[in-house]
Amino acid sequence: MLRLHLLRHAKTEQFSPTGKDFDRYLMKKGLRQRDDLKQFFQTIPNIEHVWCSSAKRTRETHAVLEGLPNAQFFDELYLCSHKTMQDMLWNTEAEGDILIIGHNFGISDLVNYFCDSDIELRTGQYACISFDCDSWKETSRGTGTIHQLYRPEV
Repeated sequence: MLRLHLLRHAKTEQFSPTGKDFDRYLMKKGLRQRDDLKQFFQTIPNIEHVWCSSAKRTRETHAVLEGLPNAQFFDELYLCSHKTMQDMLWNTEAEGDILIIGHNFGISDLVNYFCDSDIELRTGQYACISFDCDSWKETSRGTGTIHQLYRPEV
């Protein structure tokens, strides 16, 4: 059984000092969400790989998730479609559970693709999808089951 853990970055400032969307920082509410997520992720076992968008807000969200192994930062995950993430999963040699920290609408679309659902992840929201298979190459539309949803109450 594989599990895909998905996390939309925490709440951000509307504008960045540079004027670029890529550089937006977490706002105070986002920092509180991140602190809550730190506690929450201590209860999640077996995450073996972390893929994170290289945007400022996703890096800041990731920063407090201590103890998560094999973190990699990808420019390709910045505001990407669910198809980009699907291709990364289908082409990875990684085995075991993966956490992707990313952005809407791609991250919500990925949940909906794998689970035949209609969910829009809000900022700081987490979704865990279970698959009854042993390889990411075996995943496809409707083969996942939503195992858990969580959003900080801050």
